Amino acid sequence: MPPHTTTPIRPYQKLPTKQNCQRVCKGLLQSRPEEKNGFIYHRGAVYANRHDTDIEMDYRQESYFFYLTGVEDPGYHVLVQVNTAKVFLITPSIDNTECLWKCPPAAPNKLLRLYDVDSVLDEQDLDGLLYAMNPSTIYTLDTTDTSAILPLFKSRLSATTATNTTTTTTADNSSGSLLRQVLDECRLIKSSWEIKVLRQVAQASCQAHIALIRDAHPHQPEAELVALFHWICSRHGLSRQAYVPIVVSGKRTAVLHETRHNHCLPWNDPHAMVLVDAGGERLCYATDITRCFPVSGVFSMESRTIYEIVLKMQETVLANLKSGVMWADMEKLAIRILCQELCRIGILTGDEEELLELNIPTTFYFHGLGHSVGLDVHDVGGRKTLDDRDAEDDEERLSTFLIDRPLEANMVLTVEPGVYFNDAWIATWTECPGYEHYFNMDRVRQYSVVGGIRIEDTVVITDAGHENLTTAPKTVQDIERIMASGAAAGAISADNHDDGWIAN
Repeated sequence: MPPHTTTPIRPYQKLPTKQNCQRVCKGLLQSRPEEKNGFIYHRGAVYANRHDTDIEMDYRQESYFFYLTGVEDPGYHVLVQVNTAKVFLITPSIDNTECLWKCPPAAPNKLLRLYDVDSVLDEQDLDGLLYAMNPSTIYTLDTTDTSAILPLFKSRLSATTATNTTTTTTADNSSGSLLRQVLDECRLIKSSWEIKVLRQVAQASCQAHIALIRDAHPHQPEAELVALFHWICSRHGLSRQAYVPIVVSGKRTAVLHETRHNHCLPWNDPHAMVLVDAGGERLCYATDITRCFPVSGVFSMESRTIYEIVLKMQETVLANLKSGVMWADMEKLAIRILCQELCRIGILTGDEEELLELNIPTTFYFHGLGHSVGLDVHDVGGRKTLDDRDAEDDEERLSTFLIDRPLEANMVLTVEPGVYFNDAWIATWTECPGYEHYFNMDRVRQYSVVGGIRIEDTVVITDAGHENLTTAPKTVQDIERIMASGAAAGAISADNHDDGWIAN
């Protein structure tokens, strides 16, 4: 891609993260209106080393901390006064020796310009702030490192016992805490600025997907495609990947999370497909996109048939998305379409309702339809809280549905149906006594050469429908056209290649 065709995302000066804090505080006050002087305490991520070495691992901010502060740098803390939503950003203390290796935090006045907080203090002033505020309750997550404030609790409790006062200080860090429930609900429904960031991340990631569709060719290492995806994302302003890219080819496309990238694209298989499940990340916001395309540049009859079944599943669901729709109904709709199509091409035989009742179509489709996307690619929220679930069906729900509630406007989620010919999983079903007559094994073998197909878009739910953030082409015609343009460009490049540098 020539340099002039890129459009990098411009830096943000300040994210309005105080809006997030205000929403969280409102949720806490609604749940505990009697709590007059509560505080939220959370600590951000710190650098971590590879096991038993001094080599730093790739650093990424903890998502809840970024949601409250917008700070990506390591070592910070945050305190939020619940009744006022006043935000105190606590900077890490860096001694002179450490400054030889890492830059110190910016000055407080600069941090106030960069981040949507009310006050900036040094880590050494944290105890003094807590003593001055005298919180009655401090809300923390069960995963938060509270070592910086535990000494305060111990001394405060000792003092109040000695003086026989009624003031208490507690940390709400039990499993399934109120703070986590409120945070998850707030993160599930995105604000307008969050959707803007997610839209930009999706559009930039789509450019990387298009580049892979255009440039892929037989014999090419999968690792080379991964490197190209990283490079295009970086040139468009995405600082990291939201997850390890899945780039697989041939029959291995029927395996969901194969990330070793240790094969080359097949060169003599007319049915071979490439599956790319990858998305970039910026400002800790992710996207999740999957595209499939034929290695040869042209779909075979079998690969085109299966691909268009998956596309029909996705487009049918997309046409029915809107606020108020139950996600479980969309799951069932996708599986019904799959059942009908597999019967049409002769893979399944029998009564449609009976096949659905027995879950026979899940022989070829064994994951959920989608999940929430945000600060994590498999984002929080989407499921009912533990107290609202029936214990007896909890395990089944968690294993199949990542969203089990009515959709609401400004939810961001994926729609990612697929069809897979995974030999091990097919054998599990077809060798089950009494089930073999539902399968036409000749047809199964005919189409199993395809491997697996998944098509995944990230969408925003609206009151009237949805906005699809994913712009990468996905029709058979568009994919073949892009691949043909890449092949033509490659041929021209080869014709114009100058080997004059080789010594005679």
